[in-house]
Amino acid sequence: MPLEKSLEPDEARIERLKNALLTAAPGRRVSIAFSGGLDSRFLSFFALRLDFEIELLHVHGPHVSEQETLEARAWADSHGFKLKIVELNPLQAPEVSRNCRERCYFCKRMLFTELLRIASFPLCDGTNHSDLGNYRPGLLALRELKINSPLAMAQISKPEIRELGRALGFDNPDQAARPCILTRLPYDTAVSAEDLKNIAETEREIFEAFAESSNPQIAFRLRKVGGKAYELHVQAQEYERLSSEERSLLERLVKERQNNFGPVPIVPMDKLSGFFDRK
Repeated sequence: MPLEKSLEPDEARIERLKNALLTAAPGRRVSIAFSGGLDSRFLSFFALRLDFEIELLHVHGPHVSEQETLEARAWADSHGFKLKIVELNPLQAPEVSRNCRERCYFCKRMLFTELLRIASFPLCDGTNHSDLGNYRPGLLALRELKINSPLAMAQISKPEIRELGRALGFDNPDQAARPCILTRLPYDTAVSAEDLKNIAETEREIFEAFAESSNPQIAFRLRKVGGKAYELHVQAQEYERLSSEERSLLERLVKERQNNFGPVPIVPMDKLSGFFDRK
């Protein structure tokens, strides 16, 4: 069955995304900046259904947890993609290492300049239409470098990715967002690789502990909120659904990391993303 006929109510959105991909990579050969998150996975999945030749480029550095890189490699391997791990350290840019408010611009500019250099085919990323309405300085770097974002070009939002994914047989369309670890630190605060590693390891332990629970997709962020103080921010509705045993588990997991962070209060929040941008 042709791709554009596989989801009748969404024919127009599928056709727009198909045309956007063909505009970005008219030779049906594409390199994709691949984090292993929902957006880049779906873009890769969709391109594969269109019989594109695909190269996935995954950046690994102190801003990306080891677990995310392992998961990105495992997913790519299980679907037969060609994956290249690119070791880059954005902390080498002073604007990134001091976590300035435009950090994402300088980080994206550095990383995508290198990805453009090594990409075998036209380079695309997984920016979606929902991202365009948020504070994302990195989008300017993508525009300056002329990086195509087919999901945004086709006006496909994050909820639509999940909806289309479920209908097209895409695995794990409800994957929780895991933004760059640098977003866990206040702006204009010096960043160390050790801080990023400790945050990533703690979040990994929580993900793994809840993976087999009744709330495997619980959304949370471990954030440094000032000085040496950290808080674990949990999406409020999801926190309310936790059993008393699951809340105790969460408390135990953060208490076990007190040597790295000191006491870590658990703070339910109605809006989890963009915490430091609201300050």
